[in-house]
Amino acid sequence: MCAIMKRKMWRNGRAAAGIFICAGAVFLTACSADDDAGKRLQSADTGQAETEQPGMAETAENTAGGETDAPAESTETAADNGQAGNTNTEARENAALIEKPEKFQQAQIRHYYSGILSQVMAAYRLPDMELGVGVWGEDTLDAEEMAKNCFAVADVDQDGREELLVRWTTTTTAGSLEAVYDYNPETGELKNEFCAYPLLTYYDNGVIKAGWSHNQVPPAEFWPCTFYQYEPAENAYVEIGSLRAWDDMGEGADFPTERDVDGDGTVYEIVKAGEEYSDYHSGYEGFRFNQAEVDEWLNGFMEGAAEISPVYDPMQYESFADFTPTYLKMLAEKAGKERSDTASDLGLLILNEDHFLDAAQTLLSEKYGVAMEHPDPDFEEWTVGSKDGKELFTFEALNAGHIGYKGEKLADVTIFGIYPGISVDGAWEKLQAYGFYASPYAEAENCLITGEGFGNISIWFSEEDNVVTDIAVGPYCAFAG
Repeated sequence: MCAIMKRKMWRNGRAAAGIFICAGAVFLTACSADDDAGKRLQSADTGQAETEQPGMAETAENTAGGETDAPAESTETAADNGQAGNTNTEARENAALIEKPEKFQQAQIRHYYSGILSQVMAAYRLPDMELGVGVWGEDTLDAEEMAKNCFAVADVDQDGREELLVRWTTTTTAGSLEAVYDYNPETGELKNEFCAYPLLTYYDNGVIKAGWSHNQVPPAEFWPCTFYQYEPAENAYVEIGSLRAWDDMGEGADFPTERDVDGDGTVYEIVKAGEEYSDYHSGYEGFRFNQAEVDEWLNGFMEGAAEISPVYDPMQYESFADFTPTYLKMLAEKAGKERSDTASDLGLLILNEDHFLDAAQTLLSEKYGVAMEHPDPDFEEWTVGSKDGKELFTFEALNAGHIGYKGEKLADVTIFGIYPGISVDGAWEKLQAYGFYASPYAEAENCLITGEGFGNISIWFSEEDNVVTDIAVGPYCAFAG
């Protein structure tokens, strides 16, 4: 949990408390998605013996299960999304994106999805459910194993807004799933639209064809499936019906030849939403439909529909590393239009520089004559920046790195627009313009973050008489210790 932890600040030769850090893994529990989403794994309760989906057997030799069920597109290598330094060209591109509301909204949505993906990787958890790992559901994954899982960001429900598709397969067949999440930045609502076994086909009319995890008797080459339709009013997928088949296996089989009117050796069962499946005791009487009737039923909701093929990326940070910085840089560009002092903003260096601590120290020493020293020979990761005998800045090269700014303002040096001496209300207003909001995990006031996933930023400041005194800022993730 994020906390105020004691760190040496070396103020007047004494240790003081107040550096904001992040420690421990935090699990999200509050969201508007369905509480029982993790239970909705598609299967038909017929009471009969089951045959597993080919290639998805639960064996000790294949505890991950990820390589056997994920389609080929899920193994595509993600592009190298490094957080490169900002350039004039990049700044112009960010500014242009801000003028396009749909592009800004897309960046905002992807930033939110980055938090979900970070939670999956670090805590094996989605916002509304735990994810099993391995045969017993309690194993751990290395980077290579984690990358067997995958995700996609695509508008599969065709509502004009991108959804997050998370496919999790490094577990048992029963625990494997693909979930579809929708985040609405206007309302702040996250909705679990759909969750099922990860054998899904998406169509551009808002239909999902969901293959079952197991095939029920009687035998057939056709794999059983259930169809779902997206309902905008519910912002969720609702069941249309299921389709099963029974093939003539030759002499000695119980195939109902009299029902095979078209003589193609296959009869089907159509089970609409709310209806019961037929079973052995009824002689599988529901298997009475021929191909023409099946085609007529399918055409009622599928005619003219085209398949959507989302691009799945491996579950690794490189696959979504650009989501958060893209959004934060767009916000910074927008907030910077109201400022004339961004050139000496230490906070912006975290957005734009791979080695922001070095960049901040170089800026302060070369432009403002700040002297850098290591006051503790046993703690080389700690640097103090002084001007005219006053210790104004601290730099900690641990926990992803933190910058401290305390005591009084130096010239036009700021951190996301704030500085020692600014009013608390003014500081909050400045920080909110850069996407900061109150941290739900903080144990102290005036602790803000830009998001919960990898690549975000935290800032904390102390106050006295409604005036900011000390400030600490650095990279942040709620799910990383």
